[in-house]
Amino acid sequence: MFGKQKSPVSVIIKAAFEEARLRGDRRLGTEHLLLGLLHHGPSAQALGVDLAAARAGLDELDRAALRMLGLEVGDVPKTPRKHPRVPGTALTSSARAALNNAIKATTTKTRDAQAPGHLALNLLAQRRPDPVAQLIDQLGIDRAAVRARLA
Repeated sequence: MFGKQKSPVSVIIKAAFEEARLRGDRRLGTEHLLLGLLHHGPSAQALGVDLAAARAGLDELDRAALRMLGLEVGDVPKTPRKHPRVPGTALTSSARAALNNAIKATTTKTRDAQAPGHLALNLLAQRRPDPVAQLIDQLGIDRAAVRARLA
């Protein structure tokens, strides 16, 4: 028997929560939404980066922040530590707003097809000091080019 197929938005959110858990983060932020979006094929193609590059970019941003505090971090172990699941209510205000705006920009009929693109556009619109803006800059993502591809 066929089960109900999950919507792309729910798959992206689930992947974002898993990315936050793998990193040991206590809250889901916009940077995790970007990583979750990279699990979604068409969105990843529009952004022009892959998941491994985005994870490495976020790790480098973390290292740079620690270096600013005078802390030097060596290589991170290849096997991730076991971290607890991030609670479903633990979204940052920016992540919640980006998701809400993406969903509001669609209708029920178009949500599955259009919400991932609207989420990508919302993430591209974020400005520093939001973590996703720093990650987008770190990865060299051309905001205008991605907007044109998603239009």
